[in-house]
Amino acid sequence: MNDSPIGTHPDFIALEGTVTTQNHYACTLFVDIKGSTRLSVLYPLDIVFKFKNAVIQTCVEIIRSFDGHVHRLMGDAVMAFFGGNSTEKEDAVADAINCSITLRVILEESIKPWMEQKGLDAKDFGFRVGCDFGDDHEVLWGSFGYQNVGEVSATGLPVDMASKLQGLASKNQTMLGQGLLDFVNWPEKYSQIKTRDKGGVQENLPVVTPNLTDNEGTPIDYVMRQLSYSKSLEFSALPRSFRERITEGSVKAHSQINFKCFTLINGKRSQYISASKFLDPNISLVFEVEARTSNRLNFPLKVVFKKTNHGKAVPDNERDIEQKEQVKYIQKKPISQHIKSIAPFPKVELNEATLYRGLHTMKCEVYEDDGALLFRDWIGVMIR
Repeated sequence: MNDSPIGTHPDFIALEGTVTTQNHYACTLFVDIKGSTRLSVLYPLDIVFKFKNAVIQTCVEIIRSFDGHVHRLMGDAVMAFFGGNSTEKEDAVADAINCSITLRVILEESIKPWMEQKGLDAKDFGFRVGCDFGDDHEVLWGSFGYQNVGEVSATGLPVDMASKLQGLASKNQTMLGQGLLDFVNWPEKYSQIKTRDKGGVQENLPVVTPNLTDNEGTPIDYVMRQLSYSKSLEFSALPRSFRERITEGSVKAHSQINFKCFTLINGKRSQYISASKFLDPNISLVFEVEARTSNRLNFPLKVVFKKTNHGKAVPDNERDIEQKEQVKYIQKKPISQHIKSIAPFPKVELNEATLYRGLHTMKCEVYEDDGALLFRDWIGVMIR
């Protein structure tokens, strides 16, 4: 359980009050509450305080649940770092992205209804998230200030950009920076170029503005992309029935059907939670679908698997393209030759393996014998 206090990251406490600095990567996340200032005009301050504190506390708990470290509260904003001495760089990015997705889910599906129940005007409420990654040579940790008027923090372009990205994010959106996008080969499918209306014309904003320049006055064109929330929910590890409701049917849950992924490492089989961490290359994977027979499902069930590989290392004729489906059938079968009772959870398996760096997905659809779609879901596999 992550119950670290706010303030100095536990891995850099030794820097407090010293002139020592340390290069170490960081995945930085900024969350800002949008529209809360107006509440101070509309409602008594004690009510405004309770609301703001409820949102801040929610952000803090979600960040910590994904192993993030809350660095600072700044009015209506929260600054957090992901990663540390015992966390792989790629996993810090995975945690930050999953945190961003979950933040939106909770703030939209829980905080807004709570506001309405309390009689608060929720129409202007929202949030903005900025997130970026900086590698060891790009981030420097040190003790800023002096004595009891200071803090240990990180500096570097990717850290500063996370704040700028938050400021450039649209309402209820997450902006991802170039450092993060490039480091893990984040797929274009799960992000998009931000647009804005300018004089009735849609204008693309592919880079951070205002555009910074280098020593020679050349614009650095720091790339930014808006996280595609609806598409990312497809591979999220949030409960399937919940995702079905908020994805408007893209995900289709069924209480009697389950879809899982397992890794096989040195003969040990372990469940891999969708997009939860990065796996090494050349690891055996098993995708498993099982169905309960003690119901009215019309067997045999047709199971259709479709994988999509992303990333720069994927061959051009395969990259970002849903591959040819692989079909298997779940049959009702006796437990054994000697026991005529039907196996309660018949299943099918598909063998795969990790190969290309980046995020990849396996889509699974299950059809009843009459062709009716019963189930649809995705599992995201991250490979370092």
